[in-house]
Amino acid sequence: MNKPLSRRVGELFAHIQDLIDSAAHSAIQRVDEKGGKKNRLLGFFSSVGDAYFNKYNEIKKQKESNQKS
Repeated sequence: MNKPLSRRVGELFAHIQDLIDSAAHSAIQRVDEKGGKKNRLLGFFSSVGDAYFNKYNEIKKQKESNQKS
């Protein structure tokens, strides 16, 4: 590994952020998958979470396409 320490630490933070995002998204999906009578507050936060992750993924895709251009 010839990468400087600062770059490796930055990449480590990116992996940690991705892990946290993935865990939160999985938790939100579990709330959505449960049928029956939902708690309105949980449903609200689930919708907020879905909107966040959809927009976040759009932004990441746009950044990737801009970097490739």
